Amino acid sequence: GDYAQIGSSGDYAKIGSIGDYAQIGSSGDYAKIGSSGNYAQIGSSGNYAKINSTGEYSVIMCAGKDSAAKAKAGSWITLSEWVYDKEKGITIHKCVKTEYVDGKRIKEDTWYKLKNGEFVEVNV
Repeated sequence: GDYAQIGSSGDYAKIGSIGDYAQIGSSGDYAKIGSSGNYAQIGSSGNYAKINSTGEYSVIMCAGKDSAAKAKAGSWITLSEWVYDKEKGITIHKCVKTEYVDGKRIKEDTWYKLKNGEFVEVNV
């Protein structure tokens, strides 16, 4: 229904919502999140997340490494890119970028990941 507030902290979560104004969050790795309502706010801090919004005017944020997102025109997508730091022996963030899904430069209903600081189309 409308105004759903859904959260998950475990790995491999599969979360969906069909109402408008959904607020969905996940902190586990490999989350698959989808929303078909308008004005959704969806976020994931886990790695390898796949977030899809088919409603209009949504905001999607993927903070984990190797995550992907797609949305309708009029929405916003934020993605992060991570690299392995040999000196520190850990994976660290390299870039975080937000793009507006204008339907031309950033296409609607097209999966994107962040590579070398740029949104690139990918098959998921």
